[in-house]
Amino acid sequence: MLVLFRRLVLRRRARAWTRYIPSADPKRALRWFAAWLLLVLVLHTLAMVAFEGLAPGDAAWLTLTTVTTVGYGDFSAETAAGRLSTAVLIYFGGIFVLFQAAAVYFDYRADRRERMHHGRWRWNMRDHILVLNVPAENAVSYLVRLVREFRASRRFRDRPVQVVTTKFEDGLPEPLHGLGVVHYCGEAWDPQALAAAEARAASVIVVLSRSDTDPASDGRTFDIVDRLREAGVEGRILAECVEDANRERLRRAGAEIVVRPLRGYPEMIVRALAAPGAETILEDLFTSRGDECWRYDVDVEGRRWADVVRLLVERDVGVPVGYRRAADRQLRINPPPDDVVRADKLYVLVREGNARPDEEIATILR
Repeated sequence: MLVLFRRLVLRRRARAWTRYIPSADPKRALRWFAAWLLLVLVLHTLAMVAFEGLAPGDAAWLTLTTVTTVGYGDFSAETAAGRLSTAVLIYFGGIFVLFQAAAVYFDYRADRRERMHHGRWRWNMRDHILVLNVPAENAVSYLVRLVREFRASRRFRDRPVQVVTTKFEDGLPEPLHGLGVVHYCGEAWDPQALAAAEARAASVIVVLSRSDTDPASDGRTFDIVDRLREAGVEGRILAECVEDANRERLRRAGAEIVVRPLRGYPEMIVRALAAPGAETILEDLFTSRGDECWRYDVDVEGRRWADVVRLLVERDVGVPVGYRRAADRQLRINPPPDDVVRADKLYVLVREGNARPDEEIATILR
C-alpha cells in the first residue's frame, strides 16, 4: 500500500484531474478530503443498512474494512445494489480520496523542507535571539563564533537563534545548521522579513554592521533600528556602530546597546547583552585613550591578593586585575581574595596618565 502511495505521489502532477483537488493550501485540502471521506463512509454505511439489511454497527465495520482494503470477509455485500454502492462510494470515492490526501501530505512535507532550507519558512519563534545582517566578509566563521558564545553563556544558552540575511539563499551552511541556527532569507530593513522572523517576539535583537570600517554602514543600521521600534519591538536591541559620532543617533532611534564592530571578538556582543555596560569597559581597554591595563614588572612574594588590591587602590595606583606566577609564568586573572601571590608581573587597571614607576609599586607592596 505504501508503494502505491508513492507511485501516486510521483504521478500526481502529470494527471489532469488533480487540478480539481484544492491542494494549493495543504491544510485546507486535508480538511476537504476529511469531510469528503466522512461523507462517503456515512453514505456507504447507510447503503449497507438499506440494501444488505445489516445492523448499523456491522454496516460501519464493513465500510471501514473495505475502505482500508483489509477485508476480513466476515461481512460482505451480497446484493447487486450493495455491490454497486461499494464500487461507487468506496473504490471510486473513499480510496481515491485517501490516496489524494496522502499525495497532498507528501507534497506539503517536501515543500516545507524546501522552504526551510532556502529560508522561506516562518518559524513562529518566541523569546529568541534574532541576528539581522551578516558581515560582508567571513560571515560564516563570525556567526559560528558568535552563536557558540551565546551557547556558552548561562543566560542565552537555551535561546533559539535566527538570522535574517540574503547571503544564504542556497541554504544555511552546515557549521551554522549544526548549531541549531535557522534563517529567513530577506533584507533586514524589510518590514515583511522582520514580521516573518517574529522580531516583535524576540528577546534579543543584534543588528550587525555590514562593514567594520565603512561609516556608511551606520546609515543602514539606523534604518533597521528605527523600523524595529516602529514595528513595536520591545526586546533589547544591540547595534554595531562604526563611527563614534553616530552612537547617540542610534540610541535615540531605539538601540539600547551600541558597540563598535570587533570582528575578531564576537564575545563582546554577548558580554554586552549579558551585562549591559560591560561593553563600555571592554571598549575602553581596547583603545589607547582613557583607562588601560598596565603591567608592572615587580616581585610580590607571600602577600594575599586581597592585601595587594587594598594597598594599590588606597594609594590611587589603580585596580589590580591579575598577576603572573613566577614559578610557571601562568597568568592568574581575578584570583580569590585569599590567594597567596608569588608573582613577577602585576596587571593593574590604571587611569589615563596615572601609571607609576615599577620601583614605586615595589615599595608599596614591600
